[in-house]
Amino acid sequence: MDEKRFLSDDIFESWERINLAGIIHDSISIILANEDFLRLFGYRRAEDVTGRAVGEFISPWPSGRPPRLGRRECVARLSEGHCLDIEAICLPIAACEGTLYQTIVRDITHEKDWQNKMVETERLTAMGKLAGEIAHEINNPLGGILLYANLLKEDIQENSPQRDNIDKIIRLATRCRLIAKDLLHFGRSSSKTYSQVDLNNVIKETIFILEQQRLFQRLEIKLLLDPSLPHFMGDKRQIEQVAVNLIINAAEAIKGKNKGNSPEVNSDGRIVISTSIHKSSKNIPAATKVIRLSIEDNGQGMEHTVLKRIFEPFFTTKSGGEGTGLGLSIIRGIVERHGGYISCKSEPQKGSTFIVELPV
Repeated sequence: MDEKRFLSDDIFESWERINLAGIIHDSISIILANEDFLRLFGYRRAEDVTGRAVGEFISPWPSGRPPRLGRRECVARLSEGHCLDIEAICLPIAACEGTLYQTIVRDITHEKDWQNKMVETERLTAMGKLAGEIAHEINNPLGGILLYANLLKEDIQENSPQRDNIDKIIRLATRCRLIAKDLLHFGRSSSKTYSQVDLNNVIKETIFILEQQRLFQRLEIKLLLDPSLPHFMGDKRQIEQVAVNLIINAAEAIKGKNKGNSPEVNSDGRIVISTSIHKSSKNIPAATKVIRLSIEDNGQGMEHTVLKRIFEPFFTTKSGGEGTGLGLSIIRGIVERHGGYISCKSEPQKGSTFIVELPV
C-alpha cells in the first residue's frame, strides 16, 4: 500500500517529524503507523499493523463508525498479549480523498501506578485516623478486662488449673491492646524499638495462646522448628502479630474448605509451621544469613487473580463484616520494616504456603 497517496506532502512531512507513537487511520483501519508505534506495541514491520482494525490495538475503540475526537485513557493490546495503560489523542486531518484521523499514543503506565499509590496513601491516612478513634474506644474496656483478670488471678491458688486460663485471658487482652496501639499508628511513621528476637519461642507462645480456640479444634498443627535458629534484631511484638495473623488465616482457609462439613470446626485440617536458616536469599540479596518462616495449610487455596492482590490494602475475599482487607497489608509492612520479604504460593483446593524471610 502506498500510504503517501492518502496525504498531502506537507502533512506527510509533519507526520514523519512526530516523536511519539502514532497512527493515521480511517474510521476502521490503520493506514500508516510510525516506528514508535511499532516499537511500543511490539511489532517489527509496518505491514504487520497496516490494514488491521484500530480496535485490535487500542481498546475500547468504536467499530464501524467515526472515532471520538480528543483525549481519553485506553488500554493498549501488545503483540505478546500483555496490556498497557495509554493516553490516546485522536484528531482529524485533511487527506487527499476526504478526512482521515491521526491518533497519538503515550504510555502512561507509570503515571497510573503513581496515581494509584497516591490514592492508596490517602486511604491509608484516612484509615489511620479512623483506627485511632477506634483504638481509644476499645482501650478502656480492655483495661477493665485486664484489671479484673489480674484481681481474679490473685484469688486463685498457684496450683489451680484455672490459673492457666486466666493467664491466657490476660495475654489475649494484652495483645488486643497492643493491636489497638498498632492501629493507632497505622499509616503513620513509628520509631523502631528493636531487640533480640527468638522466632522459635515466638511460634511456641503463639500456638499456646491459639490452640484452645474453637477455630483450631480437630486441626493438626505440626511444628518443624530448627533448634539452631539464631536470634535476630526486631520488634518482638510485631513479629508475634505476623505469626498470629498468618496462623489464624491458615485456620480460616481450612474452615472455608470444610464449610460444607462443619460451620465452626475444622475437619482433617493441617497446618505445618517450620523455621530454618539459610546463607542467602534472592529476595534479600544484601543479607549474609536469612531466617525463613513457612506456614503451610491444606485449605481452600486461592486463584491466581486473588493471589496477586492479597497484600493490597482493603482487598479481601471475606464476606461483609468478616474482614477489612488490612491484615496481610499490615503484615507485609511489618516484614518490610524488618528488612525482610513475604511471599505466598497457592493453588485452589490444595492450600497455601506463606513464606517470611528475615535477615539475621
